[in-house]
Amino acid sequence: MIEQVGELPPALATVLGIFVLALIVLVVWGLVRLPDHTRLRSPEARERAQRRKESRRRQEKLRSRRESLQRRARRR
Repeated sequence: MIEQVGELPPALATVLGIFVLALIVLVVWGLVRLPDHTRLRSPEARERAQRRKESRRRQEKLRSRRESLQRRARRR
């Protein structure tokens, strides 16, 4: 394939190169313009995510406190 492109006339090779570059640019542009599916659209979903995040934070604090107390009890 590469050898065949090298045998093309310079003008045609240039047009082909520009076409390939434009195709790559369009594909990248299309991928960038895709909607962000990770974003939460509804207010209810945002609230649930916020509550879940806070709950995880509380659980992590409780877990670390419990482990700390267990380590302290083992040292005694």
